[in-house]
Amino acid sequence: MNIWIAAVLAVMVSMPVHAATEIAPHVDQITFKKGADTVKFARSIKGPLTAQYRLNAKAGQMMTVDFKSSNASAYFNITAKGADYALFNGSIMGNHFLGPLPADGEYTVQVYLMRNAARRNEVANYSLSLSLSSGDATDSNQPFDQTLELQGIGFHVTSVSVDGNRTLRIAPQGLEIDNSEIVRPLTCTIVRAEVADLDRNGSPEIYVFIRSPGRGMPGELIAYAANRKKSLSEIYLPPVSENPKTAVGYQGEDEFAVVENTLVQRFPVYDSTDADAGGTGKIRQVQYTLVPGEAGWILRAFGVTEY
Repeated sequence: MNIWIAAVLAVMVSMPVHAATEIAPHVDQITFKKGADTVKFARSIKGPLTAQYRLNAKAGQMMTVDFKSSNASAYFNITAKGADYALFNGSIMGNHFLGPLPADGEYTVQVYLMRNAARRNEVANYSLSLSLSSGDATDSNQPFDQTLELQGIGFHVTSVSVDGNRTLRIAPQGLEIDNSEIVRPLTCTIVRAEVADLDRNGSPEIYVFIRSPGRGMPGELIAYAANRKKSLSEIYLPPVSENPKTAVGYQGEDEFAVVENTLVQRFPVYDSTDADAGGTGKIRQVQYTLVPGEAGWILRAFGVTEY
């Protein structure tokens, strides 16, 4: 009898908070209105209560999820029905997901509080944006216009057409010496931009994430660092092919995100680099730290994981 009781207690301890307390999640079945590919929610959760957003999708479709919360202990996960592992774990991967879905079926985006916060019955007010689009192409004509600011330095990031060619423009504001606009050609779509201070030196960096959805299409990072708030220098990201630990099974489809004080790069892993290779169902994640180089700044890989 004592063995049986111990076993039951062990199972209860290992259960998620919401299961152990038998509180059913709030569930929304997502359907998109005609002509729309994005839904947005502004909700709250408290304690062990979780929220689930379920939708049906096809293999290869691109899903984008953006999450903001008033509580730093709130995150979201993405799981596929019947899968043995999470497609995305927000507690270690951040508040943004962009990637191709690996299979046909139902997917669940679950919003939750970490166990300690749930036990304290904390509240998280959050906004969630979820987009689902075809993975066959990307709308290269979609405009981008965003201004970001950190540590007194601003960056106005836009995509414009010059002589029929799309370009990226980064206009810094507040630098002491040189606020010249940076202009770069665009071959893909700007996904988003983020401002950060990865090296914690008191001068910010601007990161612009670019990609063209589809197998074999690598993502691109365009980034600049403010040198003691005086001028901008380019940040160099070495190609995946230069690192044997990351190159095996790489076929593009990258996504990038700033997570705490690191840059994270994620992409699906294939059996090989051959065009007809099958997918392994795994995602590889590479973490980078920002370090000074001889003529600028370099993102140096320091951690590679798969899940």
